[in-house]
Amino acid sequence: MKKGKVVLAAGVLGAAAVIIKKKLIDETITTHLIPRHWDEAEIKQRLQEFTEILASGSEEAFASFILGNENKHFNSLKGKELTFLEAHFVDLFKVRGNKYNNLRGLVSYRVATPEKEYTYLIKVARLGVERLDWYIQQVVEQDHGIKYPNQYLLQLTPTRPNEELCQIETDAGLITMRLFSQDAPKAVKNWRGLVKQGFYDGTPFSRVIKDFVIQGGALDGSGDEAQSIYGSYFEDEVDEGLYHFDGAVCLGNHGPNTNGNQFYIVERNHVNRDHLYRMNLPLKVRSHYEAVGGIPELDGRYTVFGQVIDGMSVVREIASQETDKEDAPLNPIMIRKITFKKFGH
Repeated sequence: MKKGKVVLAAGVLGAAAVIIKKKLIDETITTHLIPRHWDEAEIKQRLQEFTEILASGSEEAFASFILGNENKHFNSLKGKELTFLEAHFVDLFKVRGNKYNNLRGLVSYRVATPEKEYTYLIKVARLGVERLDWYIQQVVEQDHGIKYPNQYLLQLTPTRPNEELCQIETDAGLITMRLFSQDAPKAVKNWRGLVKQGFYDGTPFSRVIKDFVIQGGALDGSGDEAQSIYGSYFEDEVDEGLYHFDGAVCLGNHGPNTNGNQFYIVERNHVNRDHLYRMNLPLKVRSHYEAVGGIPELDGRYTVFGQVIDGMSVVREIASQETDKEDAPLNPIMIRKITFKKFGH
């Protein structure tokens, strides 16, 4: 797509602008289309440009993206610090009319200020005479902005003097991790209790998937998956500001509120940006995912209760094992024992 300033009233559509606008009010859909990668690339670039114009506060340039009086829906964002998150077609279709101006679409457009994230469902029209481009035809739906949580990220804070650390001694080496009893108290209490019982001693990492997770605990379907210090399954702690960054230590489950003794360690030093930018995440969380990797698509579904701070090379060695079709390692690496120590001692 060619870049450049476009003034709708006197440029791209020229004298045809008024006529086309009237026709847009009542159109007949003739064909639904599957958006191709070039369609997605066009709408993404166009709405990235629109976001930049919104942030600049330029009224003239702003009008060049909008048909009718739909600009009122974006007034609250004009001149603010904005981050483009994503734009993708929900639907793409043709309407009866001029073959050069017959493409329409429904697009999910998401943009963020430092305080809130906004989502718009917009109808767009691909129009033009000398040059075709996408214009916002109608705002179908919008939210009032989802506030980002006002919190510090415990996973990113330095290890405190005398903070208690947990060490997993394995056949491949030592894994050292922090535990977040403040944000996941039930999960950490259960982990401590099972460790002190020796529950994990002599057990394998029995499910490993490279660039995903290594998993331990009772995974054999024997019924021991529910074993916990609480007598059975216990509830999730998934909305407390802990995330699936590379090295996060989490509880496996069989669905909501079915935590027992299964655990996994995230092993992914990159991130799926498409997934990342479709999620409502504070900027510093999104930035950390981009810097270190992880699995943001698991956030909100599984309890995060710890973070590896040393021994990720061991985690990666375990994740690199040869496995069968069920992701079970052919020669599983065992957990010898788990102990606790004070940081700095």
